[in-house]
Amino acid sequence: MHIPRHPFAPSVPVLLSGVLLLSSAGCADDAPDAAAPAASTAPVAEPDGSPSAAGGTGAGEAPSGFAPPEEPYAAVDAELSERLHLPVYDYRLDEYEAYVVARAADTLTVECLVDLGYEASVNAELEMGTLTMRAFGPHHEYRRYGNMRLDVAEEYGYGLPDEVAPDPYRLGGGEDLRAEARGAVTAGGEDFASPSGEPVPEGGCLGWARRQIDPDSALPYEVGEDGGALDVPESHVLVEELLGESYSAAMGDPAVVGAAAAWDTCMSGVVEGFHGTPGSGEGADADTALPALECRDSSGYTDAFVAAERALLEDLITEHEEALTARRDRLRENLETALDVLGW
Repeated sequence: MHIPRHPFAPSVPVLLSGVLLLSSAGCADDAPDAAAPAASTAPVAEPDGSPSAAGGTGAGEAPSGFAPPEEPYAAVDAELSERLHLPVYDYRLDEYEAYVVARAADTLTVECLVDLGYEASVNAELEMGTLTMRAFGPHHEYRRYGNMRLDVAEEYGYGLPDEVAPDPYRLGGGEDLRAEARGAVTAGGEDFASPSGEPVPEGGCLGWARRQIDPDSALPYEVGEDGGALDVPESHVLVEELLGESYSAAMGDPAVVGAAAAWDTCMSGVVEGFHGTPGSGEGADADTALPALECRDSSGYTDAFVAAERALLEDLITEHEEALTARRDRLRENLETALDVLGW
């Protein structure tokens, strides 16, 4: 199978990955405007066709109903991504790779529902949006320190238009059957019977689907002993934790503090009465987005922040190297499995 390659070279050679639908929202019947989840956790709209349109009867047996994006990295600014790259990004999936894994989980969820006697199909109309990759970057690096895309600032100011994606799969049948199917997506067990007479798997069809891709995946709504998130097939919770730690610590770095003051001086000279911060212009006039970006560059704020985070992450990666590498390797396997499921 062909796996698209990054338009820029990561510091650790890895197979390309990604996902563009980031939220974990649910689907709803008759709700085509609902936000599509990265890996669907909820109900869906009524299908346009029969349950046989589910798009595959098992991993590798038939192609999914989802179409592969033709150029998932077309909107990426390779030079900017290299400038903003943090080494810990190399241990997780990027936006496109996460999208691939999420769509495979949706495909397997539909397979499970159909096998249990529900009417379900994948929504072949779902496509990977382009604005998220363009505006946020493969690892959301374009907005980590405030928007760094000049073209996006010129076109949209600080905000972005909503990209409403259709639900990744649909449910059919009567109202009662659809309601039961929605429950079967995330809930199950020996006492949860289905139209086929077979019990719904623990964690519902979504839980079953995730564990076909990653046997150690968390079930829906499962959390760690500390109440924190656990990994699902497309996630790397440890990377997110380290990124949070490095960002918080870098804010106090003397070079970052000094650059923030220089940014403030720059902005006061070009925008009267501006009260935002280098990383946020919430509530500010859209016309100030461009000078805010230019001041981040001229003040050295962004580069100082990146340098501070890289230094902090070097030690954090060394400390957690074994766990980071093990999860990275698992994610590469998950990506390969997902591509097989989808037939891409």
